[in-house]
Amino acid sequence: MTLQLGFFEDFKFKDSVLLEGSAGDIEQLAAYLDAFVSSQESVLAIHTFASVAPNHPAQLFVSRSARSSPPRGASQFYWWCSPEELPTILGKLQPLVTSGSGHQYFNLMGSSAQLIVSVGEYGPSWWQAHG
Repeated sequence: MTLQLGFFEDFKFKDSVLLEGSAGDIEQLAAYLDAFVSSQESVLAIHTFASVAPNHPAQLFVSRSARSSPPRGASQFYWWCSPEELPTILGKLQPLVTSGSGHQYFNLMGSSAQLIVSVGEYGPSWWQAHG
């Protein structure tokens, strides 16, 4: 998996956590989310299997409950993925897998920043120049 992750202020008109990968990466992300929701784990650390932008670091956690989230730091973000929310999330990720290009927006818990999951829009040269 070659996901790219970073936090960018005032990106797409709002502070944004950008998570980009190939269609296959997003398909694998969807599988991880599905497995996470079926597990007993309270959080899933997405940043541990992503390449984090050195100049725009971010830690992205998936949480099944707002109550299970650990304390937040300046670059820590939480994406709510409960069993009830999973179908909606997977429904938004699937078009990215099939189209090979585009993005979807998601809310982050306790933050005014947004999560943007992207496929085929930025690429390695963009990340090297901006990350």
